[in-house]
Amino acid sequence: MTPQLAHNPLFRRWSTSAVGQVLKMAASLLFALGVSASVVGCQSCGKESPPAESFDAKPAPNIDELVVQRSDQILEKPDPQAEFWAAVPRGTVTLLAQPMLTPRPEKLLTEHVIVQAVHDGTRLAIRVVWEDTEVSQGGRLSEYSDAVALQFPSDGSPNTPVMMGAKGLPVHIMHWHAQYQQDEEEGKPEISKLYPFGTVDAYAMDFKEAKGGTLEEKESFLPARALGNPQAYRKKAVDELSAEGFGTSAVMEPMGAVGKGAFDGHRWAVVFVRPLDEHGRSTLKLASIHHIAFAVWQGGSGEVGSRKAITMSWLPLRLQ
Repeated sequence: MTPQLAHNPLFRRWSTSAVGQVLKMAASLLFALGVSASVVGCQSCGKESPPAESFDAKPAPNIDELVVQRSDQILEKPDPQAEFWAAVPRGTVTLLAQPMLTPRPEKLLTEHVIVQAVHDGTRLAIRVVWEDTEVSQGGRLSEYSDAVALQFPSDGSPNTPVMMGAKGLPVHIMHWHAQYQQDEEEGKPEISKLYPFGTVDAYAMDFKEAKGGTLEEKESFLPARALGNPQAYRKKAVDELSAEGFGTSAVMEPMGAVGKGAFDGHRWAVVFVRPLDEHGRSTLKLASIHHIAFAVWQGGSGEVGSRKAITMSWLPLRLQ
């Protein structure tokens, strides 16, 4: 500051009035913020935050057989939060990082699942719980969905290879995706929702700036849908697939199985409901022993395709 400016009466009046007022306002604001913070802090003094509700937080014993009891519950609709699950026996099934096919997972993210199962004489309901740190629904490039799959040997024989079956020894797979459940509940998201800051370019008919357009015009920019690829349409939460070895899985229509998942902040709980008899896919008979296998994907950690945690052998499934 120059001596001339320091002795200028206009500057002295501005500095003592304007700057002083600004300083007073700042001090008042800081005081108010401090008071509000202290009030909020006092409101929570001595109180603990209520624990978040969780699925099956307690450990469950390891099992070498999944026993399915009969239930008087109506099992048409899957409900992972239904109260009756609290009375159904729980068992832990150990998983391993998929070791056979590249690309393999870098490490084992899901060490086990906790499973429960009941039947009503015509349907089977299986509840699968595993730990996860976040909800991942995929949708955009390089984003993947959380998922879980059940696998049954189509002929019921444990001689069918557990790794996706083999030629002449097919497997029946039920595959739940968090992304597919979002499709079922909210509709398949448009490109403009997945990329809200995108502009009209190659996919003109799917962006908000391009109004109108017939279905045929839109599909001209969506070749997978135009060719009838079932994965390009609005999905239900569960896909049913058949496979006879690595890379041979194919979607089966119509779908007999249904599913629903819920996330508690720490774990996923997913319930599958399927008919006991799915002719040509797999059939489960009462008072008999069948077989099942599990697979889990944590999409937020880059798991997709062969990057997954799996059971390395069939688990006997006994319907009482």
